[in-house]
Amino acid sequence: MNSSNKKSNEPHSIDQFGEQRDFWWNRDFLDLMATRWRLGEASSLADIGCGLCHWSRLLYPYLRKPARFAGVDREERWVNEGLNKSSQCFPGAQPDLITFARGDATTIPLPDDSFDVATCQTVLMHLEQPQKALSEMIRVLRPGGLLICVEPNNLWNYLAFSSLVAEEALDVVARRFEFWLCYHRGKKAEGQGDHCIGDLLPGFFAQEGLQDISVYQSDRVASLFPPYATSAQRASIKQDREWRQSGKGPWDPAEVRRQVLRGGGTAELFDRTFPELAQKYEAEQSAIKDGKFHAGNGGLLYLVSGRKPMK
Repeated sequence: MNSSNKKSNEPHSIDQFGEQRDFWWNRDFLDLMATRWRLGEASSLADIGCGLCHWSRLLYPYLRKPARFAGVDREERWVNEGLNKSSQCFPGAQPDLITFARGDATTIPLPDDSFDVATCQTVLMHLEQPQKALSEMIRVLRPGGLLICVEPNNLWNYLAFSSLVAEEALDVVARRFEFWLCYHRGKKAEGQGDHCIGDLLPGFFAQEGLQDISVYQSDRVASLFPPYATSAQRASIKQDREWRQSGKGPWDPAEVRRQVLRGGGTAELFDRTFPELAQKYEAEQSAIKDGKFHAGNGGLLYLVSGRKPMK
């Protein structure tokens, strides 16, 4: 996110921590992954870029007790809130085993060979040097320890069909794909991360020398269909509306134009496509209000894991 678009007293990640984040995972799927990852054999977990511990609070109960936890985040607000809410995030845990520290994913303030599991969720996608962060997470793992990274291909989110676009003209669909591809490449060129990094993670794990690499995808689908009655659907609609009204991210014309051009697009592409996208959004909101919009909304969210070689 462009720093000029956020309030100076708010961390950059605050826009991502709405209610919708509580609906990212199916519990039975996590039960299956915990078995596959053998989390019951681990008794220590480091969450890098922990935020409000949305991810680690789900993994921690699967660990062998008593289990140690360390949360690391570059935003002081989340470190402080983690300390204040640790009993809520990790009920029943021994307080002296739960710690939080301020630090960057590329310079993690944790000792070498000190954790059974290191993890992050949608963190690498925001980094200019994601492979450096991978190396750091591997460093803090004990030999034989498990690295788990959850990262998306977010380009797909802009391309999936809905009830309003399934029969659109070929040139409109192709132009939209070109627009968002340029936008994502522009963000990457500006050092704002790669929002499609999930596709590349298995190869990065192999390059780092990890063993027993496994690749899965989340089975959670944020589908929308009338009457939008579930808590997850209502939270999704609310979050999308708040993002649009904030004028941030893909709705800030100046920022998007800069990134589309930086990513190889033309002024003509931006000038033609951006208004079309605004019209598309308004049509979706109107259809939702009228109870006529529906979309499968499947995404690509990868869970990539691998083990640090034994010395």
